[in-house]
Amino acid sequence: MKRCTESFTIWRDGAPIAFVAGQLVDDKHPILKSHSHLFGELEASSGHAQPARLTAVEQATGDPGQPRALTPPAPAASGGAGSDGKPFDPGEHGAPDVLAYLKDADEDERARVLALEASGRKRKGILGGTAVKE
Repeated sequence: MKRCTESFTIWRDGAPIAFVAGQLVDDKHPILKSHSHLFGELEASSGHAQPARLTAVEQATGDPGQPRALTPPAPAASGGAGSDGKPFDPGEHGAPDVLAYLKDADEDERARVLALEASGRKRKGILGGTAVKE
């Protein structure tokens, strides 16, 4: 292994390739053919620890060495609640937003929102041919 002694960038095939001071490269890396003067030998007595091997397990627990599994956040129970915690009100949204919301809502939520629309703005674009005029 060789250690880069100063940062530099080269261009190969129209793309930049950056090397950072302290970066380690294998003894057979092609950059050493043209830029070996920017790399030095690793010193066993330098006090620098060898880089740790990367693993696919996240090490972020209170106990050293104890892996933990990442779990995605559970989907919020919709119940018609928006990001502000209030139930979705079709009267506060334009027809395209209401239709998009209804597309992803479950059957009970669709019924609730359509009932609000029928008792409120009564937009034909949302209610279809069932809009009631008073």
